Amino acid sequence: MMSILKADLLKVKRKWFWLLVFLGPFGVIALQLVNYGVRYDYLMQQEPDVWAGLLDNINMFVAPALLLGMTILASQIAAIEHQQSSWKQLLSLPVQRGYVFLSKLAVAAIMIFISSTLLFIGTVFFGIGLHFGLDIPFLAVIKNSYYPFFAGIPILCLQVWLSVVMQNQAFPLAAGVFGAVFSMTAAFAAPDWIPWKWPLLVGEHDPIWYAVAGMITGSVILIAGLMDFVRREVLT
Repeated sequence: MMSILKADLLKVKRKWFWLLVFLGPFGVIALQLVNYGVRYDYLMQQEPDVWAGLLDNINMFVAPALLLGMTILASQIAAIEHQQSSWKQLLSLPVQRGYVFLSKLAVAAIMIFISSTLLFIGTVFFGIGLHFGLDIPFLAVIKNSYYPFFAGIPILCLQVWLSVVMQNQAFPLAAGVFGAVFSMTAAFAAPDWIPWKWPLLVGEHDPIWYAVAGMITGSVILIAGLMDFVRREVLT
């Protein structure tokens, strides 16, 4: 498994994928820079707890950015094998087929986790830059940065599954983009059991509920995708 993972990390080493890892959190923070630059006085009046207000504003953009990132990364990681028609050669190696699937998922998950870490760092420095003080609610910032990642694991597993088994990436990309757009209105229009709503961390439940639900549901989708991948004869 580690050998396959190292090989996949080498394949994406010189790709532009890592730029996307940085662009996601940078874009979210940049939007808040504009938001606070234009509406600073209004936002300060709306929320007595300035850090809580900042986290709420950031979270509105985290979900669509996260889901788009998962979609693009999953598609591009799988496209490396599709474009080179190397699935048959890869699966003929003396390795378990399941490890090949898990490695693709692991690479995407590592990238998204790094992006979440950059969001955490960016949030802290942005709040300090707004002169919110050094009494930083680190636990709240951690939840706001990492809970969406765990809550979005079902979407990541689904996108990797679709991207790996489909040579034409139009459908996985379309499904992922639709899910990201849907997540922007899911806070008001969707019930809490819809996975595309979970990264928003809003609803009748505590945010930890969405993170745990994401990990459990993601495990189920992962097992289904893994079984489907292993049973396929040849991927072209």
